[in-house]
Amino acid sequence: MGAKVWLCLVILRFMVCFYPGQMKGYIHPDQFFQTVEPLAGDIFGFDHLRTWDWNATSPGPIRNILFPYASVGASFFALKQLSTSGYIDISGYTLQAFPRLAMTAASLIADIAVYKTAKSLDLNPWNCLTILASSYATLAFHTRTFTNVFECALFALVLMLVVMSHKDDLLQNKRHLEGNTSNTKSDNNRHVGKKRKTKPKSSIEKQAVPHAAISSSPNEALVGFCLGFIVILGSFCRPTFPAFFIIPTSFWITGSVTSGDIKAVWEIFKRVAYIVPGAFMTFIVCVAMDSIYYGTLDAAILNNPTLLVQNLNLDLLHNITITPLNFIKYNIQNSNLSPHGIHPRITHFLVNVPMLFLPLFVCFLKDAVSFYKTWHGRSLANEISLITSHKLFVLMFLTPIMLLSLIPHQEPRYILPVIVPLVLLYSDSLMKPLSSIPKMYWILFNLIGCIIFGHFHQGGLVPCMEYLHKVATRPIDNNPTSFHFVFFHTYMPPQHLLHLQDQILPPFANLSMEKYQHILPKQENVVTIHDLMGSDQLTMFDRVDKILSDTKTVTPKPYQKEIYVISPASLDTIFCRLNVKYNFKLINQFTHHLSMEDPPEWFPSYECVAQPDRSYSRMNFGDKFQAMLSLFVYKVEPVTYLDNVAKS
Repeated sequence: MGAKVWLCLVILRFMVCFYPGQMKGYIHPDQFFQTVEPLAGDIFGFDHLRTWDWNATSPGPIRNILFPYASVGASFFALKQLSTSGYIDISGYTLQAFPRLAMTAASLIADIAVYKTAKSLDLNPWNCLTILASSYATLAFHTRTFTNVFECALFALVLMLVVMSHKDDLLQNKRHLEGNTSNTKSDNNRHVGKKRKTKPKSSIEKQAVPHAAISSSPNEALVGFCLGFIVILGSFCRPTFPAFFIIPTSFWITGSVTSGDIKAVWEIFKRVAYIVPGAFMTFIVCVAMDSIYYGTLDAAILNNPTLLVQNLNLDLLHNITITPLNFIKYNIQNSNLSPHGIHPRITHFLVNVPMLFLPLFVCFLKDAVSFYKTWHGRSLANEISLITSHKLFVLMFLTPIMLLSLIPHQEPRYILPVIVPLVLLYSDSLMKPLSSIPKMYWILFNLIGCIIFGHFHQGGLVPCMEYLHKVATRPIDNNPTSFHFVFFHTYMPPQHLLHLQDQILPPFANLSMEKYQHILPKQENVVTIHDLMGSDQLTMFDRVDKILSDTKTVTPKPYQKEIYVISPASLDTIFCRLNVKYNFKLINQFTHHLSMEDPPEWFPSYECVAQPDRSYSRMNFGDKFQAMLSLFVYKVEPVTYLDNVAKS
């Protein structure tokens, strides 16, 4: 039964990708701009925005290209081939669905690794998989194009390799514990009538057994090579990955070493040596790929061994691109992080962990309190000398949280991989007794998370981009149009979803300039995107004024201007006023859209002077609810009555 429940949840995970309109939430700009947006430009030639982390400016690009091309790139190449063959059209839907399918398939790596880890430790694997697959962290985040999906999968693989390499010893410890328990029961039966109150043992203490010697495995060299491969691959994918692999990898390297003799040192040295080949090869491949992609290294040098040997000097080292190093250089300066947001150091522990895994976090707190009560008064040295899978998983949960808390910019998705040790620790606690169904509070918590982050959060923006594509590509009757799309208090608009080629211009570009001369002969519509982010309303009005001004925004004949403003419904009062120069006409709305930065006013009653029909006082309850949670598209209409009065 457990396998069937997990399979249904996996099917649901893929259905989310096939029907992105039902899970249209826009969680964070990085879900587009770290992977999809630049690759859409590379593969399809679409106009796109290449953000700072993909540019070769100081300290250099920080994004590795291996994972984006292996996942999103592969899906885009498949889409391009199918489109060329006439089987499918390239649209906003397919540009979303194909990359998300690839990422969802990659997320199954974590499921497989958790299953094998649980089986190795004689845990219930289907309970672990059910909790993992039903978490909204999986359903909402792992079905989107975040690099954190790979980080979670690779972390699960590291954990699987470490646990499986120690499988015999861990099972031996378990049998040793069970033997001690049965002996204790026999002793108690001999002393009938002597009743003593004993403190209940925590789940951590129950697994506490002496640290057994871990024997060398004939597959140690292979495991070490795989670990070296994964830790470097993960570090290039997400430079924060060392925070996750440090505990399991250190455990694998040190093994059961409790002394500093020569034999122990040799054992550690040997295991480190096993890791080096895989790590070194992966490092060279990743550096070479990034250096070629970013243009700091000529591919011809790598193809010609003689030329490569001749160029093995300091100049070659200066020309290579090491993206994790650039990432560190950028993030160690708080001034660089300020535009992204500076958070208190305890944000991960007090906000992000409960937000993502509240029921699991409550289980951890209860277990920690229980452990403290039973441990209090015992020798700390004895506790440290005991090794259990439970303690190992607790360290794998706490250590990344503490290390990532040292970075002042803290987002929930940074800690997504800790779900792996959490489900291995507490999945049984969240399942109904003698059932394959999770408890109701787990279901409700994740249902709410899926609705908010998967559907409502900035949910109108992506469908709006498909609508704007239709606006920008409408047939030209008389004269072509220069469209200006002004995004106000929204997330960054992913430009590739407009799927235009050589038609998007930067703000205030002069079409008569030589750089854009190729557009004029085509007589095609052109688009300019103005991303005002969280600017105030005066900035928005000033931008519209500049666009309307022929001196500020030069539009050569025969082009005509059209301006659209895209804004959350919670700011509608700004656009309901009658202005002297122009008014804002609501022409479309996209439901459901929730902006956390601009939450809706519940059931407002203001009158809209510009368009009385959209006044909330005239709406019924259902229309009010939809209007409050919407993204509005306004068309700027210049006021013409002044010209008529002047003529008369």
